[in-house]
Amino acid sequence: MKLTRKKFPKIIILVLCLSFFSTAALPVYGADKREKISSVKLTVSYEEKPEVGKTIGTVTVHVSNDKLEISEPAQYYDTDDDVWIRGEIPVIRVELAVKEEAQYRFLSSTKVSTTGGRSEVKSKKILNSGNRLQVDLKLPKVTGPLEETDDYYWDGRRARWSEVEGADKYEVKLYRGSSQVTTVTTTGTSYYFYPHMNRGGEYTFRVRALNSLDGAKGSWTDKSEEFYLSSGDAYQGTASAPDNENSGPGSHPTDGQGNSQPTGWIQHQSRWSYRRSDGNLVRDSWLFADNNWFYLGNDNIMRTGWIFVDNNWFYLNPVSDGTRGAMKTGWVFADNNWFYLNPVSDGTRGAMKTGWVFADNNWYYLDPVSGGPKGVMKTGYQYINGKWYYLDDKTGMLWTNRQIPDGRWANQDGALQRTP
Repeated sequence: MKLTRKKFPKIIILVLCLSFFSTAALPVYGADKREKISSVKLTVSYEEKPEVGKTIGTVTVHVSNDKLEISEPAQYYDTDDDVWIRGEIPVIRVELAVKEEAQYRFLSSTKVSTTGGRSEVKSKKILNSGNRLQVDLKLPKVTGPLEETDDYYWDGRRARWSEVEGADKYEVKLYRGSSQVTTVTTTGTSYYFYPHMNRGGEYTFRVRALNSLDGAKGSWTDKSEEFYLSSGDAYQGTASAPDNENSGPGSHPTDGQGNSQPTGWIQHQSRWSYRRSDGNLVRDSWLFADNNWFYLGNDNIMRTGWIFVDNNWFYLNPVSDGTRGAMKTGWVFADNNWFYLNPVSDGTRGAMKTGWVFADNNWYYLDPVSGGPKGVMKTGYQYINGKWYYLDDKTGMLWTNRQIPDGRWANQDGALQRTP
């Protein structure tokens, strides 16, 4: 009896051990033995290239792998419009499936490449336990021709024209008779040409719209109606004045001894100062003139380029395009970098922004470090406050809710992680 009692516990232990090893071995026998789809190549074609104003048509995607098929036909995704809008990025969504579900499967490491239509892989998503793969492809930004301005006329010595949708600049040519006097580029819808009218005659102009982002150019208008200027009224200075209606003849206060003093912009060789109607020169102060802000230093001279005022950086147009010296806002390309200057009239309009900025419905990161190129728009992989982010190599836009080029996933806040 003692012998029996001693052996009984050992039998129980043996049975428990066998049960344990049998259970532990189960995952091995249940492992997914389906062959992995290592790569997928897609070819994109469409009836008509996406262009501004054209109806959104159909798109076709073919897959070259004979183990796969298109389970959901390709279609343009995430657009509520009937026609293409300038600057819009078309996104194509297509769903792939393995033909033999018992033999093949997709993994998160499956590489997807694409050709045709200048398409790129935007993101991918595994569906149905690896039997299906949802792929989003993106095309280049929508571009297209610009329309011709439908209204252009002389307003005194200033040329004016109507705004063209999609244009961010205008090129204007000034003529005296049949001879071209000058060509200027401006961001506004008017230009004060008087400083270029240094001879009497009949003046006309032509204008066309431009878009600097995609290089689109509108058609030139016909010549405007003629504006006659007598020789006695011709401009007597040089033709490098700011685009300001106060330039040239105006009301002249006196210097206290009866001598006339010109008001508005005054040229000193290649430099400019400004005299108010009370006879005082603007000094060390902001000046609002002709719908733009200018800054004149303590030497009364108009500044251009970067200036540091009131603990903020501002950028004043250095180009003689009709708005030289005017304070810039929004995105500005300067010193081979992109900067963002506050466009809101909140007391700091025009000031350089740093850190995270939400603009044009996207997030961007502008270098806050004052020891380096402060305010520069960052691109690529960036380590910010303990987290990695990916900012588009070309646009600087923060990637969210998608797979980035190295295979990691950018979550809804843009922070990088291994899997969705």
